[in-house]
Amino acid sequence: MSDDFIQLKSVNSWLLDRVTARFPCGVRQYTMVEFNDPTYGPVRITKSKEQFADFFNSLVASGGGDCPELAMHGLELALGNSPPNSFILVLTDASALDYRNSTLVNHIYSLINITKSQVFFLLTGLCGSIYDADFLIYRDIAAASFGHVFQVSVSDLNKVFNYLDFTLSRPSNSSVRLFSGEYNAGYNSGNFTIADNFTSLIITTDGVIYSIRVLGPNSTELPLKQIISEVWGSMYQLTDPKKGMWTIAINAGGKYSLRVEGFTAVNTSSARNCSQCHPNATCEQYVGYVKCNCKEGFIGDGFTCSDIDECAYSWSNNCSYGICRNTFGSFTCDCPSGFTSSAGTCIDIDECARPELNRCYLWTLCINTYGNYSCYCPSGYYGDGFHCEINECLYGFCDPAVECIKSLGYYNCSDPCSNHTVLNEPWRSTSNMYDYRYNCDYYKNGWYRFIGSGGVRMPESCTPAYGCGTDASMWLLGTHPIVRNGIVNRTVCASWFWGCCEWSTTVQIKACPGGYHVYRLNGTPACSLTYCTDPTTNDTLTCPTDEQWQLRDGSYGCYCTDKYKVAAVTDIRPELTCNEIDMKATFHKCQLKSVNFNADTVALEDTSCFTLYQDPSTNTFTIRAPLQAGRCGLQITNNGTHAIYKNTLNLALASTGVITREDELAVTMSCAYPLDMMVSLDTAVNPILSYTNISVGGTGQFTAYMALYQDSSYTTPYGGSAVMLTTKSMLYAGVYVRGGDTSQYVLVMKNCYATPTNNSDDAVKYYIIKDSCPNKQDTTISVLENAVSRQGRMSLQVFKFVGNYSSVYIHCAISLCDVTAGSCSPSCSGIGSRSAAAEQSYQLKVGPIIRQGTGPSFVFLGFVLLLMTQVMFL
Repeated sequence: MSDDFIQLKSVNSWLLDRVTARFPCGVRQYTMVEFNDPTYGPVRITKSKEQFADFFNSLVASGGGDCPELAMHGLELALGNSPPNSFILVLTDASALDYRNSTLVNHIYSLINITKSQVFFLLTGLCGSIYDADFLIYRDIAAASFGHVFQVSVSDLNKVFNYLDFTLSRPSNSSVRLFSGEYNAGYNSGNFTIADNFTSLIITTDGVIYSIRVLGPNSTELPLKQIISEVWGSMYQLTDPKKGMWTIAINAGGKYSLRVEGFTAVNTSSARNCSQCHPNATCEQYVGYVKCNCKEGFIGDGFTCSDIDECAYSWSNNCSYGICRNTFGSFTCDCPSGFTSSAGTCIDIDECARPELNRCYLWTLCINTYGNYSCYCPSGYYGDGFHCEINECLYGFCDPAVECIKSLGYYNCSDPCSNHTVLNEPWRSTSNMYDYRYNCDYYKNGWYRFIGSGGVRMPESCTPAYGCGTDASMWLLGTHPIVRNGIVNRTVCASWFWGCCEWSTTVQIKACPGGYHVYRLNGTPACSLTYCTDPTTNDTLTCPTDEQWQLRDGSYGCYCTDKYKVAAVTDIRPELTCNEIDMKATFHKCQLKSVNFNADTVALEDTSCFTLYQDPSTNTFTIRAPLQAGRCGLQITNNGTHAIYKNTLNLALASTGVITREDELAVTMSCAYPLDMMVSLDTAVNPILSYTNISVGGTGQFTAYMALYQDSSYTTPYGGSAVMLTTKSMLYAGVYVRGGDTSQYVLVMKNCYATPTNNSDDAVKYYIIKDSCPNKQDTTISVLENAVSRQGRMSLQVFKFVGNYSSVYIHCAISLCDVTAGSCSPSCSGIGSRSAAAEQSYQLKVGPIIRQGTGPSFVFLGFVLLLMTQVMFL
């Protein structure tokens, strides 16, 4: 059953969407009933096809293996909880356990007779044979309800749903049951009378049918349109049948059933004249009316027809090869790139056969592949085959002591002594025989330098197996080069039980002026193999990350890299980071050291306001200054577009030289923040909200948010795409402002009103707040908070606009008011006070709010799904 669910979930929404497209108006009830053994139920009922889809998609099959099941009890629940003329689909992979319960079965027949519902059984398995009574009960109920029995494999479920799509496409009040019969193999015939005007006849068979003939009142055989033909049954359509006696003759290969229904057009797709039909619909004229039907490749009610995307689902097209491409009213089967259509299939194009079929560069080698081709540049050239150029690196354009790196359009001479990756793992040491981690350097490619306590060079003698934290340890066969040798090639061996050089590979090595070596590694021959280090080579020459080993004043040492080089204290410029709640200044210790100050003894004169953090990994220290107005000497200025924060750090320095000119370092920190605000909430799951950017006069960076809430606590926002409430419900709306220093500002809700559309300029408006004051004519309106803090709250009772409107949208114009410039509180007594008109307003919108119980109806269609399964809910 789990395989059935996977296929059914992929077609469930498609089927319901098809019904909705054909009947865009009306109310439908969707019902789902579960049954197995020994339980049946619960019954889940909804008028929302989205919720019905959630019911179905939340099911997971578990257990199984028992057979048969309580199918009759499940069907009785479905019939008893569904409206008349419902379509009932029973999905099961087992026979009926409760078929012997005559009271139960008779009640089912009685409900079918009363409700006129159709029952369809979809079986993907049986407990016995098709001749057993626990299966034949399905055929009997299907015949009594003018339904059908499908016996299919999981892979053929899509064929069944095409059948059901056609069945569900007809209004539930448009059919008349004309004939039903059960027959054995051979030739059989039956008669029925047509006494009314029908638009068409639908003939459904169950069984293996060799031939079928339909004779009209004058004994003339009439043509049938075959809708579906499968081993489990067929469906035929005959249009515009005449009144009188009809005969149907069938030759079948076994027991079969036959049913005939007459269909009339109903108001859903009938019109006074053909001009009312959609351009992509056909117009059929009958006695007293005309009927609009969407053309093949379109779907709708005849007045509105939209294109069907046949490529969206595999069962909607017959593209057995190539790629389905939707067209207006149809589809095509296109071959993918690199293929061409021939004799109903896609064959490979040999792009290398003719120059116009490929984009290879002149003189390149073109090799055809299945569905594609490859291009290769000739020897001595570099490129991707589509563009080739001379490879300068092959002709000595760079000095032998550096690496030539070729890219398309240029080449670069790179010194690996300054362009490499550092490896500092202590487990690489040949003395490590215990920290065994299955380490592997198979993917190490590029220039590397070893540092750390494990050693700084590769060993030059055989290493033991299972050393260096891996299976086979790798060592250098030969000696390391010196500086004047430049870049050299060396062999590296992997030591294993059978010898010191069980595997080998070639690396490049360069001796650098700083007294260290760099290695160009090309992975390892296998895993787990790693490159080892010699622990006897010390690590005293390793410099911090912002320094490099250099020759200065006749001796080597660690000095600031060129990027951080300074000549005096006044040259020191810290790296400034501007955050939402603080400013941070980061100093490189090498700069202080280079001007004879001890960076490890730097002290702050005001530790109550500022905080100092050391970071040995980057050889830096950072000072944090909080963004709090009125504290720690923070200065705030406003240039009209930005709030500018300034503060000064005073650092005490200790000299490391014989004399000093400075013993204090003063650094001014300055951060500019845009005066804008973004509307949002901190915590919500798919909330219904609105946001906007706001430029205000003030400090910091702000965040604001408007949303709809479920109760007066204003802590639970509504989620989803819409809010559905009755007119007895209360609606709560709130706006929040967060971020920066909001002590200078309060939020003002200036004008808040409702419209029936999402257009804020809609002519139909209902004011909730006007000029910052609540609408006193509506006693349900309550403004709990406005122009007094960083948040605003209001509530009112849900209402509906008079007229053909089903939705309500809430709009609010808000601003931030500077409390330092005067009072921001509105006067709602009529006397008047300071107006917030000077502040620029920004518009917010939330919705829709939909009143429950709305929506037109012309036909009531029930859809019921019974599921045989043992389930657990997600």
